[in-house]
Amino acid sequence: MAIVVLLLVVVLSRIPSGYNMLLPSTALSVEPKIYVAGHPVVSGRGQLLMTFVEERHASLLENIFGRLDPDASFDPLPPNYDEQQNVHVNNLMMLSSEQTAELVALCYVRYKELCAGGVQVQKIEPYSKVGSLLKPGDLIVAVNGVAIATGDQLRSTLQHYTPGTQLTLSLQRGKATLAVKNVPTVRAPQSPYGTAFGIAIADAPLMAIPAHLPIDMKINAGDIGGPSAGLMFTLGVLNRLSSTDLTHGYTISGTGTISLDGSVGAIGGVKQKVIGAEWAGAKIFFVPYDGGNYNDAKKVVGPNMQLVGVHNLQDALSFLHKLR
Repeated sequence: MAIVVLLLVVVLSRIPSGYNMLLPSTALSVEPKIYVAGHPVVSGRGQLLMTFVEERHASLLENIFGRLDPDASFDPLPPNYDEQQNVHVNNLMMLSSEQTAELVALCYVRYKELCAGGVQVQKIEPYSKVGSLLKPGDLIVAVNGVAIATGDQLRSTLQHYTPGTQLTLSLQRGKATLAVKNVPTVRAPQSPYGTAFGIAIADAPLMAIPAHLPIDMKINAGDIGGPSAGLMFTLGVLNRLSSTDLTHGYTISGTGTISLDGSVGAIGGVKQKVIGAEWAGAKIFFVPYDGGNYNDAKKVVGPNMQLVGVHNLQDALSFLHKLR
């Protein structure tokens, strides 16, 4: 009987289940991963920790018995899953996260032009009234003097006005910078029926990371992939550039992607990241509201760590400024 059980265990351990098994891994300091010329690591400060998840393809045995582990989660692998391609994509996402964090931190302290962003006009819709004023390819960078970095920002800004209001747009058209006045808005013909220009838009891509940043810096996460350390990398660079300790001596962990406009996006494995932060002794954990991450984190956070939900970088910084 024992031999039969042993053979069954061996067989089940070799058969893939088609699921990814997610397990916590202790959080790591971002300090050793950040270089900023002229701003070395300052001793005596608190810590900023990045979180990540240990992932592996679960065998049938792990899929059966791993579900008894309250810290584990299982995600089905997509059809035609290619592990090599997945690793490559995660490495690219981490590189983009590192570079975006560098730019956002520099934009915050001084160099706004690095994160100018903008929204590109893709198409003028038939119901629009801007046909004589805007052209496909125009880059909208401000509405009535309010800087616009993303499509979400543009849509949100327009909701402050009633349909029919005429607005002034700052545009980039080719190499020219234009101020286009009296641009009429309309009521969108489909849900949520808000104020719109009647144009199809897309976030302007960051055409190229500048060859030389105003301050020489480099983030290198090593062999950790994915975009979820963006917020913590940004805070790490800002703390390095700051003359005072943004952490006020606390050990602070967190997760969340970072975008050029400073918005913090949803991530996967939030349960495991909260647990990993607690293992590392973090007292505060930043988590995105986006994608239900905050609600998921609330279900597992322990009494010794404060959960702080954030929509953007400014939310995190405002919390840090109030720490004592």
